[in-house]
Amino acid sequence: MSPARSSRQRYQEFVQDYKLRRLDAASEDGGPAPPPGQKGARRAYLREYIRWLKPHRKELAFVFLIALLVAGLQMIEPLFMRYIVDHVILNRNLDTGARLTKLNLIGLAFLLVIILSHVGGGFKDYRQRILNVRVILALRRSLYERLLHLPLPRLWEMKTGGILSRLTGDVETTTGLLQMAVISPAISVIRLVIAIGILLALNWQLAVTALAIIPGVMGLSLIFTRRIRPIYRSVRKDVEVVDGRVGETFSGIRVVRAFRQEIQELLSFMLGRHTVLRKELFAHRRELLLWTTWGLLEAGISVVIVWFGGYLNIVGRASVGDIMAFQWYMFLLLNPVWSIVNSFSEMQRSLAAMERVFEVLGMEQDKPDKPDKPGKAK
Repeated sequence: MSPARSSRQRYQEFVQDYKLRRLDAASEDGGPAPPPGQKGARRAYLREYIRWLKPHRKELAFVFLIALLVAGLQMIEPLFMRYIVDHVILNRNLDTGARLTKLNLIGLAFLLVIILSHVGGGFKDYRQRILNVRVILALRRSLYERLLHLPLPRLWEMKTGGILSRLTGDVETTTGLLQMAVISPAISVIRLVIAIGILLALNWQLAVTALAIIPGVMGLSLIFTRRIRPIYRSVRKDVEVVDGRVGETFSGIRVVRAFRQEIQELLSFMLGRHTVLRKELFAHRRELLLWTTWGLLEAGISVVIVWFGGYLNIVGRASVGDIMAFQWYMFLLLNPVWSIVNSFSEMQRSLAAMERVFEVLGMEQDKPDKPDKPGKAK
């Protein structure tokens, strides 16, 4: 088959591969699927990554503790609103002065909890950013040092684009494994368990009704993200090829101009970039479907809570505060669900980048030349 001469032809071949699930069988570097024995190598790379994190374990534990405290504060916020509505605003057994005093006290406590949760969240993000920067710098320094001492045939195989992608994008994506595989899933699961427990304690009928559709939507989201991930994998491979050619073009710009290849290089660059844009739009259309599904889910759950909660309130089995608290808790519940789904997707990307980084770190260095023997004529 002759190579595609336009971005449209390349895009059509890509869509055909996507429909036939050929992209799913491709590895991160665009080659064939990794053999089963490579799973042992991934475990070895994970152990190596954990070894890299050991010097930062105290900072990691501190960030996780702050994230846990922030999650706990966010989980109790709807309870303040429920108490204010049911026991202050709608409580006719108290006189106006007592209700105002109680409202001000609970309102101040509510405001304090909100301030603490947001300040704590900002502080947690800042400390986590510092931790990520330290890990990035350590990994990037070791990777660059190893690349400087690799055998020339190895460097030739990786090309300029492969070297640059490992030093930049792969290192940063590898550090994202800390967030996607450790902190985010753990906090999301804890928040999910706490939210479900509180919802069941408030009103089990409303909780079961609202939670019934979440497992199906979560499974659907996982399927969508698994189908979208190969598209971005192909995009990253194309970007690596285009950037590598750009680097080689400008490093040999004298040769390009000597043979009047400026137009050819421009056409090659635009062909690659047009193909990347077509693939990104292809992925974006599928992401729009996913985001629309989540938007409909949030709106649908709100309608169900108000509708069924109104019925329970009329028959005396739910209060107005319960309904309002449920609205808030469902928002807090959907966030960790989406975070868990997104973590599974991003974690695969981070694992693939981690393999590329630690594969280079595990390569043998080039053997130095033997020193001249003393007394030998030069």
